[in-house]
Amino acid sequence: MLPFFTDPYPDELIYSAISRFHFYSGNTSFVETLEELFQSRSLVPSIEFGSHFSILVQNLGSNYSVESLLAQNTIYPYFAPFITIERHKKLFEDVSTNGQGIHGRLGISGGKISRKQGLFYCSKCANNDINIFGEPYVHREHQLQGIDYCPHHELTLKMYPVDYREFSRNGYIRFDRRQMDLSELQEIESCEFKEVQVKLAKMAYRLLQIPINQFSIEKVFKKYRTLLRENNWLMTNTRLKREELFRAFISKFPQGFLEKYESPLRIEGQNQWLQIMLTNYSRNSVHPFRHLLLLYFFDQDIDSFFQIKEDDGPFGSGPWPCLNKAAKHYKDLVISEVKIKTRDKVLVGNFSCSCGFEYTRIGPDKSEEDKWSKSRITAYGNTWEEKFEGLVNMGVSRKKIALELDVSLKTVYNRIALQKTSPELTEKYRKELLEWREQFPNSNRKQFQMELKKTFTYLYNHDREWLDANFPSKRDTLHTPNNSNITLKNNTENRIEYYRSLILNAIKECPDVTRTQLSQKFQRAYKYLSETDKEWFDANIPQTRQATTITNATDWELRDQEYYQKIKEIYPELMALEKPVRITGTFFSKRLNIFNLAIKSYVEKLPKTNKLLNEITETVQEFRIRRCCLVIDQMLEEDNCVRFEKLRESCAIETKNFKKIKPYLEEYISKWQKKN
Repeated sequence: MLPFFTDPYPDELIYSAISRFHFYSGNTSFVETLEELFQSRSLVPSIEFGSHFSILVQNLGSNYSVESLLAQNTIYPYFAPFITIERHKKLFEDVSTNGQGIHGRLGISGGKISRKQGLFYCSKCANNDINIFGEPYVHREHQLQGIDYCPHHELTLKMYPVDYREFSRNGYIRFDRRQMDLSELQEIESCEFKEVQVKLAKMAYRLLQIPINQFSIEKVFKKYRTLLRENNWLMTNTRLKREELFRAFISKFPQGFLEKYESPLRIEGQNQWLQIMLTNYSRNSVHPFRHLLLLYFFDQDIDSFFQIKEDDGPFGSGPWPCLNKAAKHYKDLVISEVKIKTRDKVLVGNFSCSCGFEYTRIGPDKSEEDKWSKSRITAYGNTWEEKFEGLVNMGVSRKKIALELDVSLKTVYNRIALQKTSPELTEKYRKELLEWREQFPNSNRKQFQMELKKTFTYLYNHDREWLDANFPSKRDTLHTPNNSNITLKNNTENRIEYYRSLILNAIKECPDVTRTQLSQKFQRAYKYLSETDKEWFDANIPQTRQATTITNATDWELRDQEYYQKIKEIYPELMALEKPVRITGTFFSKRLNIFNLAIKSYVEKLPKTNKLLNEITETVQEFRIRRCCLVIDQMLEEDNCVRFEKLRESCAIETKNFKKIKPYLEEYISKWQKKN
């Protein structure tokens, strides 16, 4: 063990502490220092991380450990929350030994964020260090890639004039105050660039204070999903609203900022870094600076972000309650799995209990209370059926049964109807089916189910063996091994014949029937024949009748001119109001006491008025842009600078809505600056 060591100062890189040790030890050669610390004469120093920590710790004594050096005296905490747990374990092994593979595991080599080519410092921090400790040292927060400002004093970082690449392959650079520019004067820079850079620097420094084992990319990814879901950037459970998200992200930053920091994005193209972060994080590591860009986009800082609840999916984390009111375990959390499907871009969760009760819910859940609701019951189960039958036999009223079992009154009536059975009823429905088949010999089982739903339901539930024997299912009639094509063709012909017979019988019974009435009563048959059997359809369907024209005594031309003139006169007054108002047809209706201007069908009868309203009325987004432009004019005239966060607050616009209009505002500012 060494007789002494220069213990690291607060947030000092181990590299810097070793450089000071070499200076105070009196060693004339760096090779001697390497031999004392690492028992190696060929080790190449690493500024940001280090290596051979296991040997170094043995030589330094019990006050040091590999983990404490990694967490407190390297820049590893900057990366730790954004790598997988597995990579963290492997990196711990890397720094304990020869340090090979560190950059690849952290995503530095493939991250395309350039490493800092030199040592950096803040003038004010260096002056404070000299006053407190008697010497300056290398702060790890000043060596973070992508960070150009001091998080403490908001000053631009300066590069130490000695280049480590030319200094010595095995040497350590110690800060010498005589070679440092300790002036705290700064050049005036773009106010917008500085605002973003300083905020990123503060977030990066806060990362260095987080315990390295507290978070991993697995947890961070789930928090990203929560933010995406809250901001409506998820199209389904997994797919992003990619184009919309990318546009909003790009518009969040000042023009040229992403390009300067080697993180450009294109609206088109796949496998871009933002998409990888939010969809396929396990495949590639993404540089932490880009994670900070994403947090800035979501208006988060490190503390607020890590307090966000991890996303558990659109229906939260299980288990989920059984909502079978007939069961003893009603509302107990007994369902361990949910099956998620997408229907018309809407998420639908299917919850199935062991009691046989199944229900669905449309997601995603917006609050914890949604967990106790259902959209539709898909299966009742034996427990529910037994309770239902018992209540019916006891003579309980239909309304009380509905309340008791938490179903609609219509469901109760339908279920009771299904329970009614007798030889006479069975014979009646059998006869109806046979008569229907005799009338439509080419019909199939699906057509029977649609046309005689009540008959089919009764036979299916109470006389299925007879139903299957006399009317095979569609699968049996369509799919035979040897002649499937012929069968399919015959089925199509049968379907056409069946639909023709439905239409012809209706026309025969009511010769005055109209096309509209036929389409309403035989919707499926009408549509199928109009598309598949067009020639027969045109020849047999009643001709379209001409609507009777009703003479209207209103002088629309005179009224149009009157409204047009009134709107044209009042419009400049509205635009000149000190407090802007949104220009809409409804607003004109109230202002001019012309109530019909809010009705589209009415305004279309007034061509001049309609054209004028289309030109001057505003959507919500257009009104937001106009209101912001008025504030921008004021900001540019007073300060010649626009702070977007202050602009958003002044106009009281939500962050997610402000992101959508920011590109238009930037274009307006650019045009304003060119004119002036």
